[in-house]
Amino acid sequence: MKFNSISKLCIWMSVCFSFSLGLPPQHRGWLRLWEEGDSCGECNKHLCPLVSVCPAGRVQDACGCCEQCGNVEGQQCDPDGAQKFYGSCGEGLVCQKKIPKMRHRGDPEPICVCEEKGHVCGSDGWTYLNVCQMKETASSLNTTLKLVERGPCHSAPHIFKAPRNLSKYIGSDVVFGCEVSAYPLPYLSWRKKGHDNSLPGDDPHISVQTRGGPQRYSVSTWLQILGLHVSDAGIYSCISHNALGEMFAEAKLTVLKHGIKEHVEEELEHFDYLKEGSGDGQVATENLL
Repeated sequence: MKFNSISKLCIWMSVCFSFSLGLPPQHRGWLRLWEEGDSCGECNKHLCPLVSVCPAGRVQDACGCCEQCGNVEGQQCDPDGAQKFYGSCGEGLVCQKKIPKMRHRGDPEPICVCEEKGHVCGSDGWTYLNVCQMKETASSLNTTLKLVERGPCHSAPHIFKAPRNLSKYIGSDVVFGCEVSAYPLPYLSWRKKGHDNSLPGDDPHISVQTRGGPQRYSVSTWLQILGLHVSDAGIYSCISHNALGEMFAEAKLTVLKHGIKEHVEEELEHFDYLKEGSGDGQVATENLL
């Protein structure tokens, strides 16, 4: 009896500690042990706690009496009913052990993993990593999402990182960047306003690089100009297109005619002139710094 009291005191302290950390109910294994005990006893459904919105759906508790929220993808879980600590995975999820990394030893804790692998397209037009994440999103937004198709959503290009306007001195190097998402993956190209041909053409001081990523179903491209000429000034466009549409974004390049050295010398001369003056010199000094 004394041992029981001490055990329950330890469990109570653990529960309080869990609440103080703000841990979700799915991680409060000690709370489950405290409430359910070692045996189930008689099932009184009218005593079951109310269950709110459950992102991964509802599951039966260990006694098969009350409903509770199932653990979502990535949360720890109890495999094969071997214990009653973390709880059961929700709808469409299975409890599996993660493959440990080489430098990490020990037996890893099992987590909930979606049974259906692969990207899916939801009725909201967004691509999800799997159907479980689509359902979880629908639950968190208190809406209904339907599976439109397996695989990513087909879409026209969307530029989520456009090139920026730049001002550089003659002889400097510049790089314009552009990132686009679409499925099927888009074809990207660069053009200068007023010219029909795509860059770089046969110009040796201009180059273009393109690669997939960094996000899934996205493409990144860069336009690099080495040793700026006055004639390089103008408007440059990142053009993206696939079978479903075309999108472009523009950026202006301004080429400054003064060299960097001359510009610094002018600033220093202006600073010396203000320093020789009356009371305005200190204010000007602070502005220059």
